Amino acid sequence: MLRIGPYSAWVVVDGAGLETHCVESSHHNRTTSTSGWISSEAGKKFSVYWSNAVRDVDLEATVFIDGVECNRHVMLAASDFPHRPDTVRVSYTRTSDFTRRDFFFSVVQVIDDNEYLPSVDYNKFGVITVELWRLRVNRVVRQQLQYDPSKIPMLEFQVLPEQTKKGGTHHVRFGKEYSASRPIVDMVDGQKLDKAPYMSFSFKYRPRGLLE
Repeated sequence: MLRIGPYSAWVVVDGAGLETHCVESSHHNRTTSTSGWISSEAGKKFSVYWSNAVRDVDLEATVFIDGVECNRHVMLAASDFPHRPDTVRVSYTRTSDFTRRDFFFSVVQVIDDNEYLPSVDYNKFGVITVELWRLRVNRVVRQQLQYDPSKIPMLEFQVLPEQTKKGGTHHVRFGKEYSASRPIVDMVDGQKLDKAPYMSFSFKYRPRGLLE
């Protein structure tokens, strides 16, 4: 688990939170950040949780995996919405009105081809990040989730050139698509208050053998 005051985030596999190692914290450009290392296991499904124990401000969370935006969710302040939850779980991306795909750790394959240069940001590869943004809320409507097909992220099987030294490491890919009805959610109209995240939590994941 990573924690900044009443705010926290963690990654869960098989119902248990993964231990976070070598935790570091910093403050830059009005963003308080914390990061640490977790062990990943190929073929395992995982979930990302984040929590605000006091719910003192409206927050929009953005979840990035390997540099790809995979989920956005608003947690409303307790002053106006006292019965809303203080913890959010993210374990999938919706792919249509009635389907979704879960997140899985997977092994990166490498090839001996120096001319193969995929569009991968190696600074964000192997990292799960939760950014929390302060939000000015204009309106909240309780209704079925509105699916936007233009915003489907892509977490697919990765093949990287051998020169990247990524052989044996992991990345995240989607599992098989399955049926799921649209939930009833708070559809929020609002604007971000800041030009940088309020809080940032980053989990750098590697196979257990590499971490040791």
